[in-house]
Amino acid sequence: MQLIINLLVSSIILIIISKVLPGFEIKDFKTSVIVALVFGILMAASSLLVGPLSWLATFLAGLVKNIPLLGSIASIGAKLVLFLINFIVGSIMLCITDMFIKDFKMRSFGVGIVAAFLISVINACIY
Repeated sequence: MQLIINLLVSSIILIIISKVLPGFEIKDFKTSVIVALVFGILMAASSLLVGPLSWLATFLAGLVKNIPLLGSIASIGAKLVLFLINFIVGSIMLCITDMFIKDFKMRSFGVGIVAAFLISVINACIY
């Protein structure tokens, strides 16, 4: 049930982004569900490649966590690196999704970057 709810929330997020971001076009809600599903599958597959990078950033931050100032900076840096990795991978996965679904169009990679950023920020606020 949680998977269906996440899919519907992602679809609504995509529809909202298509209304506010020029160059990010989704034909209808059915298409947004398909885009959310394909994008989710691609992101899950990419996590197999990105997972080790995430682990490395977390591990390195953990090594210095007990050093007063450096530990705080490393913790924030690790979180920022993880956000940026997910954001960049999300941009790429949106572009790949655009290639597979004909009723979903992004005018440029720049639009994909902005859309991925919005998706990341909205997901961070919701979850």
